[in-house]
Amino acid sequence: MFRPSIIMMLMRSGVFRLIMKLMRDRRVPVRAKLIIPAAIVYILLPFDIVPDFVPVSGQIDDILVTLVAGAMFLSITPKDVLMEHLGRPASNKRRSGKIIDGEYRVLDDEDTDTEKGSKSA
Repeated sequence: MFRPSIIMMLMRSGVFRLIMKLMRDRRVPVRAKLIIPAAIVYILLPFDIVPDFVPVSGQIDDILVTLVAGAMFLSITPKDVLMEHLGRPASNKRRSGKIIDGEYRVLDDEDTDTEKGSKSA
């Protein structure tokens, strides 16, 4: 069965809290919200791909289902909503900063030599 230490690790990292906030947000699609309950049902059901009585691999499939479900949920969630809940501005927003406007011109070595020659004559 699923180890409580994995749940504690997810809670400490903040991923659990982020997923819970996103589950309550109306802007997240329903198909994304169905991934998390499906993963929970898979973990709680006694039928697994690899039975839990197998020493190590029985728990690994539960961990993989949890990680894949979380990754799928976060990848389907709209990026702007995800960034808002993370407290970061979306990358497509315009950066506020100083704009420096200027002009430039390219001088060749020949142009500078002719300018010097015309001034001395």
